[in-house]
Amino acid sequence: ALQLQMNPHFIFNVLNGIKALGNSGKTDELNKTISQFSVLLRSILSNSRKEEISLKDEIDTLKNYLELEQKMNSKTFTYTIETSLNNIDTEEILIPPMIIQPFIENSIKHGIQLNTTNGVIHINFEVKSNFLHCRIKDNGIGFHQSKKENNIKEHQSVALSVTKERIENLSKYNSFSIEEITENKQIIGTKISFKLPLKTDY
Repeated sequence: ALQLQMNPHFIFNVLNGIKALGNSGKTDELNKTISQFSVLLRSILSNSRKEEISLKDEIDTLKNYLELEQKMNSKTFTYTIETSLNNIDTEEILIPPMIIQPFIENSIKHGIQLNTTNGVIHINFEVKSNFLHCRIKDNGIGFHQSKKENNIKEHQSVALSVTKERIENLSKYNSFSIEEITENKQIIGTKISFKLPLKTDY
């Protein structure tokens, strides 16, 4: 039920971006984007019926989503996805679907879009001590600052709180944290981290 509350918000946001692209009159780009979105939508709807998917499927969905955001976003940004999995294949690790995307969306909408420099998002998955550690870092204005400026809309706040609740239900280790990254007393980004009990299909 928590998962189903989140997916419509995600779809709504992407459709809004496609609408803006259509209004700009870029027909070829619009058609390519719609095709890419249809692939993404199929994967989301398929994954939402499952309690768990492979980490590979989650990463593929994230890449598709991020590429769509790069096309539609007014601010340019780059992203990296790194894994350090102790020689376990991404197809063998099982995680709940759509557990990372709301945090990435928040980084883009409420951190990077408000930043004057080119955005960078770094996503890392690491297997350590029988847990899958997940980290999302960005170089945006900082989570707390974006909240102060009332830039987090209600629907995205719902998505974040729902996802945080999902993580807390899955992992009873109080592992979820959001912290601002500072350098020389200046906020240079936000880091979100949490861990899930490692689960594999072998």
